[in-house]
Amino acid sequence: MPIHQVEFNMIITALGMMCAMVQGLTGAYAGFYRKRVALLRTDDILNRAHRAFGGFATTLYLLGLFAGINGIIGAFTRNEPPLELSNASFNIHTWGSFVVLAIFIWKTYHSYFDKKPLFGRKKWLGQAMFAAWAFNWITAAVSYYVRTQPGNLQHPAPVFLLPYSLMGLQIALPFILGGLIGWLIIRQSATEREARQEQS
Repeated sequence: MPIHQVEFNMIITALGMMCAMVQGLTGAYAGFYRKRVALLRTDDILNRAHRAFGGFATTLYLLGLFAGINGIIGAFTRNEPPLELSNASFNIHTWGSFVVLAIFIWKTYHSYFDKKPLFGRKKWLGQAMFAAWAFNWITAAVSYYVRTQPGNLQHPAPVFLLPYSLMGLQIALPFILGGLIGWLIIRQSATEREARQEQS
């Protein structure tokens, strides 16, 4: 079955949220549970997982950003998609996305060009990036799903995503799957650390 472009963009965003969940969970484990954010550099498993899933999330965000820019330009220049300035879901997702973009640029700059502050005074940027991802995914999903309904029909019903009646579960799935992957990574890290301690 053919997939509509908007649903494809939603799948990209969902995958990005899942990757951000893995990155966020490994970061929270090191920084809050173990109270040693340096583990993200010294623990090989945590380091590789945190960097890999963070890189995946960044790539998927950029793919979604390209579609979002096209959408906002189309809305202002051709009213396609419709410029719904009186619609709550449109306004919350559209204008909130600019805040998300600012956090993304700030965090990405430090991740690739000036990493040291992320382990010190700017470690809160990791938490802000996760919150930005969650906001982006949740508001995008709600905005998409309400536009598959007769009252404001702009998109066809989802083909690969769950139906409107299961919207809540669909929104939760990236968090659940990302949490499961993150838990498996953390468990493997703890198992290897315990093995090393027994050998020593």
